[in-house]
Amino acid sequence: YALMASNSGRSITNTKLLVVSVLEQMETLRDTRNLTFGQIANAGQVDNTGADTSFAGFPTTSQPVSTNPGPDGIWGTSDDLVAPGADGLYGTADDVTDQSLAITGVTRQVTITSLSSTLKRIQVTVSYSANGGSAQQIVGVGYLNDDAHGNYVP
Repeated sequence: YALMASNSGRSITNTKLLVVSVLEQMETLRDTRNLTFGQIANAGQVDNTGADTSFAGFPTTSQPVSTNPGPDGIWGTSDDLVAPGADGLYGTADDVTDQSLAITGVTRQVTITSLSSTLKRIQVTVSYSANGGSAQQIVGVGYLNDDAHGNYVP
């Protein structure tokens, strides 16, 4: 029983870390200006105006959690299971979808709601199976404003 409880606790801790990492990633993307505030949105709601590169957005459906951020370098997007092919370069014809990059039994859904022109609500839902049992969920909510920290040094 103690071993099961310990493994369950580890699963909960790891899941909480996944939730927090997505919320922190949003701040980092904004602060480093890798994405504009308008680009931090779900697919179909992205505003690429004034951005250096185009971004498709975060999928609205549950996605596998990957050990790789994919070619766009952003965790939680639809390209997370894409791996470079034999040439080792992303964006070439030999890129492949590699299911072995997915963490077994774990999915993540990112829901971004614009509350105003300067504030977004970000909800991260991570589903997982503890000890091979029934599916569990942990939901985290954070808020992101459009004020990138001026003291961030890239």
